[in-house]
Amino acid sequence: MILFRADGNLQIGTGHIMRCLSLADAFRERGIPSVFVTAEPCMRTLIRERGYECAVLGSAYDRMEAELPALLSLLRARRPACVILDSYFVTPEYMRAVRAEAFLAYMDDLNAFDYPADLVINYNLYGSAAQYSPDKAYLLGPRYVPLREQFRNLTPRRVRERAEQILLSTGGTDQYHVALRCVEYLLEHPPASGTVCHMVLGAMNQDSKRIGRLAAKVPYIVPHRQVADMCGLMRQCDMAVSAAGTTLYELCACGLPTVTYILADNQIQGARAFEEEGLMPCAGDVREEIEFLEKIFSGLERLAADQMGRQEISCRMQSLVDGSGALHLAEALTAYFAGSG
Repeated sequence: MILFRADGNLQIGTGHIMRCLSLADAFRERGIPSVFVTAEPCMRTLIRERGYECAVLGSAYDRMEAELPALLSLLRARRPACVILDSYFVTPEYMRAVRAEAFLAYMDDLNAFDYPADLVINYNLYGSAAQYSPDKAYLLGPRYVPLREQFRNLTPRRVRERAEQILLSTGGTDQYHVALRCVEYLLEHPPASGTVCHMVLGAMNQDSKRIGRLAAKVPYIVPHRQVADMCGLMRQCDMAVSAAGTTLYELCACGLPTVTYILADNQIQGARAFEEEGLMPCAGDVREEIEFLEKIFSGLERLAADQMGRQEISCRMQSLVDGSGALHLAEALTAYFAGSG
């Protein structure tokens, strides 16, 4: 059995939970069950809907050492073969305590310190270049990005001459109101005739009702809530706007040319890496950039005007991510923790 320790809420978003759920699905395909442990009940319903048990510690997600007595008691009772830890609030002491009870794998984006884990996962574009210590195992680079099954082994994208269908994704919580700000911008600056902007609203987006009311005034803004087939929507569109999280790798699997932006410190390296590779222009940091919206939509205009450029970028994106990273990761992890036992 695999035990995932991760959190999601309005402050930190849903990304940690979502990528762990994709990996849990891959383990389930291998006949290996998973359970989730969270500090708060915020994500319990979603986790259960995906078919997994979720134990809630009733602790503070950002003060993890205080939960150790409860977590260690749970580990000793459940005896998982592997604990997969996905949180930016871990400490060396916390990790050492967990590692003493089970094989410990850590999902990393930051290389914040020398993690006392058995194995470190960093699937980011910049992961392979991270300066890690040599005393543990690593699974690095986009081969291991844990995407949902719907993104596996997609056919090459056919890039249309006119880019009229635009996807705007702002994450699970959108605490900086990017979706609402984009809608307000589009109302003041209507797009070219025939353009449709598909606005994906996360489950915890607090502006969804207001966005719905504003979008009802025009035919070119279409809100989407609780999207089950995100891959299908991405394949339908010609371009996208997305925060620089794991969604960028879903967009790569779909070959969808994208303008990205930053809304958290852990996204800075990823946005820079994609821009430096010539894969996705970055409109800047939503927390600092004054002309943020103008940069997003001017970036889309440049992409729309360059069909050959979009075709080249689309091919490079799909060659980077095959969509089977969760399977690759589950297979490699199983080999490691089985060997450790």
